[in-house]
Amino acid sequence: MPRTPPLTAVELAQLEIDNGLRQYDAAIAVVHQFLEPDRPFRLRPSLIRQLQEIAVDGIEDRPGEWRTTPVRIEKSNHTPPEAHLVEGRVVELCDFVNDNWHEKTPFFLSAYVMWRLNWIHPFTDGNGRTSRIISYLILCVKLGYVLPGSPTIPQQIQKDRTEYFDALDHADRTESKGALDLSPMETMLRNMLANQLLSVIKSADGAGGGC
Repeated sequence: MPRTPPLTAVELAQLEIDNGLRQYDAAIAVVHQFLEPDRPFRLRPSLIRQLQEIAVDGIEDRPGEWRTTPVRIEKSNHTPPEAHLVEGRVVELCDFVNDNWHEKTPFFLSAYVMWRLNWIHPFTDGNGRTSRIISYLILCVKLGYVLPGSPTIPQQIQKDRTEYFDALDHADRTESKGALDLSPMETMLRNMLANQLLSVIKSADGAGGGC
């Protein structure tokens, strides 16, 4: 069979946008499922793989599969675990969230998943996008509803990732010293959620302006 020609930069950018929209819709569908009565939340590796597969569909050769090679994170001093440890680390991440579901705050769990999934870097591509959508999914489920407003937290991070990268680096540094501190990431999420919800208030003010 003839080989498919590589994507141009424009085609790749558009595919990433399209996949991002599909990934968001899939995550919100999962949120609705877990908001049904008698449907307790459980974070599972299969869900993480499912959402990553959507993010890199048509881009990666092995979407939804754990990486099998070492990786480096650009502009980071953190070295992710070796490939043979990836699946076990993801299981540990899921267990931590599930075991602490009722004890930890929504912001902490959301921040933890966003950081830890990046720390593991379980895929060859799409790690950041997947960590952010899983984090957002958890925040919605933990709070008990699909969060209204726009831009959403993932959209805000995508637009300017400076604070996001700084928060990841801070967590990496403290974790390496045995004292994990996610407070910068929790603060970032809190502020971005406030910005997202503020758009609802602004919309309501605008809707009422003609009365």
